[in-house]
Amino acid sequence: MTKRLEGKVAIVNGGGSSGPGWGNGKCTAVQFAREGASVVVVDINRGAAEETAGLITGEGGKALVVEADVTSESDMQAMVAKTLSEFGTLDILAHIVGINGRYTFFDDTEDEWDRVMNVNLKSTFLSARAAVKPMIEQKWGRIITVSSIASLRSLGINQPMTYGISKAAVAKLTKLMAVEFADKGITCNCIAIGMIDSPMVRGMLGEHAEAVSAMRDKGSPTGKQGTGWDTAHLAAFLASEEANYINGLEVPLDAGVTTKAPDIYPDDPAERGQ
Repeated sequence: MTKRLEGKVAIVNGGGSSGPGWGNGKCTAVQFAREGASVVVVDINRGAAEETAGLITGEGGKALVVEADVTSESDMQAMVAKTLSEFGTLDILAHIVGINGRYTFFDDTEDEWDRVMNVNLKSTFLSARAAVKPMIEQKWGRIITVSSIASLRSLGINQPMTYGISKAAVAKLTKLMAVEFADKGITCNCIAIGMIDSPMVRGMLGEHAEAVSAMRDKGSPTGKQGTGWDTAHLAAFLASEEANYINGLEVPLDAGVTTKAPDIYPDDPAERGQ
């Protein structure tokens, strides 16, 4: 294991898992610790954050649990204050947060729009604005956000529009921050997450999880969905010195789904005229 983040202090928002298993935020928090960082595990569910922190300290790492609502400016300011009080610095913010919409275009409601936009977009803005201030003072920092391949293209299904719209806005916000803070020694990059097999996705699919998961496997060019560790490994790289000159990117983490043409030809070669 490399120690690319040795001596760094990282906040991981969404560092707990929404259910049993390894979600994107949980994997990222543990991976950062394995890379040498002291990790502030932030989640609205304190028990989930404590579980992740326990895994980190159980491996000899340093972890601080902060229970917080990422849509609250006061909570985000307090999160940064607690980090500075405990560790004296803040180097990395990984904002691994997101929820899906529940309704399609004509069924959507104003309350649902606000719910998704607040959790996905507003939280990104509030957490980054709180975290970037100490980074500016020390002239070094990393901000990593998460969007989705739903922000890059239609997924070809009758999907909740608020999710893709909110994630596209997260990517744009990240790119604007990248330019704003580039001369301060701070980079800002966004991971566009594709088909990842996570507790959040399985919870959303409910009783259909296994069947839909098999379809998602088939939809990947590799024949398999990714895992939270794929997100974590990319986040660790973007947080490291190795990524010094990478700034303002929205990186698809999707095994090539967004570069693949639709399957419009029959499986049988005879039917394709071959």
